[in-house]
Amino acid sequence: AGAMMDRVDTPPPGMVPPGMGGGPLPGMSAPPGTSVSFAEPPGESKLLALERTLAAKDAVMEPEVLATLRDYVANGGKPAAAIELLSENYRGYAQMTGLVCKWLEITEPEGEKAGAGGAGHQRAGSGGISAAVSPQAGRGSGAATPTFGRPAGAEDDDTPQGGGTMPRTGSAAIGLASGGQRGERANTPVGQIRDKTASALRNWRARVRKDEMWFLERLIRRKFDPRRVDAAKGRPAWMQRLLVSDRGRAVLFSLAEAHPNCLLITIAIQHAWQHGHADEVRALGPAAASYFSIFHELLAEHFTALIAAGDDEDRRAGAIDVIKRACTQSLATYLFAQMMLADLARGGDAGLPGGGSSKAVSALASRVSRELEGAAAATHGSSTVRKIAPLLAESDADAAATAVAGDLLLTTEEERRRRGTEGKAAGVAPPLPRGILKKLHALYVDDSTPPRDGSTSRDGSTRDAIAPPPGMGAGPPPGMGMAPPSSNAKARERPGATPLRQPELLRSLFDEAFRCNVGAAASADPGRAESRAQCVDLIVRAVTDGGEDEAAEARRALESASKALEAAARGSAPEPESFRGLVGYPPAAAGVIAWVSSAMGDPEHYRQVHAGASNQVYFGMLARAAVSQPRLRERALDAVGAALAAMGKGSSEALHLGALDVAVEMVEAGHVLPVIEAATERWSRHVDPSHLRYFAGEVLEVAGPPYGGRFASAMVRLLRAANARRGTAGMNPTIDEFVAQVRRQREGGRLHPNLAKEDDTFLEDLAK
Repeated sequence: AGAMMDRVDTPPPGMVPPGMGGGPLPGMSAPPGTSVSFAEPPGESKLLALERTLAAKDAVMEPEVLATLRDYVANGGKPAAAIELLSENYRGYAQMTGLVCKWLEITEPEGEKAGAGGAGHQRAGSGGISAAVSPQAGRGSGAATPTFGRPAGAEDDDTPQGGGTMPRTGSAAIGLASGGQRGERANTPVGQIRDKTASALRNWRARVRKDEMWFLERLIRRKFDPRRVDAAKGRPAWMQRLLVSDRGRAVLFSLAEAHPNCLLITIAIQHAWQHGHADEVRALGPAAASYFSIFHELLAEHFTALIAAGDDEDRRAGAIDVIKRACTQSLATYLFAQMMLADLARGGDAGLPGGGSSKAVSALASRVSRELEGAAAATHGSSTVRKIAPLLAESDADAAATAVAGDLLLTTEEERRRRGTEGKAAGVAPPLPRGILKKLHALYVDDSTPPRDGSTSRDGSTRDAIAPPPGMGAGPPPGMGMAPPSSNAKARERPGATPLRQPELLRSLFDEAFRCNVGAAASADPGRAESRAQCVDLIVRAVTDGGEDEAAEARRALESASKALEAAARGSAPEPESFRGLVGYPPAAAGVIAWVSSAMGDPEHYRQVHAGASNQVYFGMLARAAVSQPRLRERALDAVGAALAAMGKGSSEALHLGALDVAVEMVEAGHVLPVIEAATERWSRHVDPSHLRYFAGEVLEVAGPPYGGRFASAMVRLLRAANARRGTAGMNPTIDEFVAQVRRQREGGRLHPNLAKEDDTFLEDLAK
């Protein structure tokens, strides 16, 4: 054994490395007449590479396997060896994957199966269904009135007065009705055929999508890691195949909103934009806002669509919603959009085709700018948006006024948070900081001209001028002439009305100017009158174009509203006809709503002796203002909620029913779903359930069949919040008729959209 271990095997000739017997040592040449080569024969390296390719797992399933076989045989490979390599390394991974996908499809819950193909169509169809509310004869107007100043995200009432409505289903959208007609009802033969065809098409689409790619797409969306994807060096071969594939781009685009900074998604979006797939990029909506070269063109298209909408409120609301979602992705996109809107508001064309804008377009641009500001504040924070607002001002004076207005609002918000006040739902807003208010007022109005020889202190008193030191007179230094008058010597430039027309600032000014002094005389606070006068001056400047006659008329209307409200606080009701004309002017109506909210939203009001005489007067004035001004109904609705919260459940039934009667009048005027939802979600905490049942009965007296699905659902939820049951107090025949009518519509397939499961269950409980 030892001898065998000591034996050294001698390698065959030609296999000994250089320097170890197989050739000359480094630095020495081979003997003459001999040659040593260790390179592989030509073509052998390529043959080995082809063999490795054929020996890979499942190589027989690769798309290029035939080309690889041809190259292998052409380079001297044996066909039998190729067949052996392919067969021995076949694993069937693709077939296994297909089998597993089939198992997943079979075991998938039924609800998810139905949702895969039809959920998108159902969502598209449920968004615009009318409530179909119709007032009975002699009550209300014939059409719903649009509202103004709604919070971001609030839906339209969508409650045309009278008549049935058609659901905007997916089948109607693709024109599957006979002859392309989209107005056939579901209970007609044509409508039934249309719905069945659309349902079959959705089911077929759901079935064919459940392939390997469908599950792979879902896996990618769940496991996608942008850092690992962007770490790939160079441009991998799979990237080009992914970019030219419709489904591959669709997967990447579905991830764009969640991963806006991913390099691969950026490349995919730019590749699609440059290679004739602009429609796919447009469909991304807000996700494309991260790419400025694309965002600029898309934003121009959005603005063009907004202008083209004209007076069509539905199209206009849709265009505004698209702009808000696209332009609030970042502060950069928000700033750029605001610059374009500012140019349109000033009469420019903002780079849009078609030349300069009209007066209507300018007004629309100003309105959209305010709505966009609110959406950006909700996304990025109000303090951030207000800090950059001066950058968008038209002049230095406007920038200064915008900055002061922002400070005023930020300080007020901090005070509101400190007090624990809940924003809009509060009836009593905190007072405005008087120092900042005075500063803002001074930018627009000169209180007095300061004396030549003195200066004005913070409290308004005049101080003696400080004498110059000896030898330093008031004139120029010796040897120097008087400097020419500078621009500072001229009249100071006044800011325009734009900084004052911010909705939040206007609301704060109205709250301060029309604040009811509950429990204390106005004379108890000597600065109160000054603050009120300053707010009135700013309101007049904001609501007029600067003409003296118009400003004087606005001031008279505001003063008349203030006098009528002071008389109402003593229990004296205004003359109906004159008051109707007064609240026909929107600023006066806004003042009425602000006063009633501050009075009846303060719990201290109900402890006053005069409260009993003024409550019903206040309710009447609030109802008249809300009916006269559709754009102020949200504020009036907040005032009703603030009053109910301040009353508490311990107040008298007459007070609660009086506030609810104001809400019923708003329903009758067309402000339907927001009122019902407020009663269900907010007021139910402050009123007795029997009072909610009374309110439900009054609403159903105003509304008549047929009922839309959204209205029916809102009413069922209201009845559930009111603990409605057969035989309970507050139930009346109107509610019973509503329940029966909704059940008939549901059974006949005429309730669109359908009720939710819990609403359907409660409806059956009401019918028992």
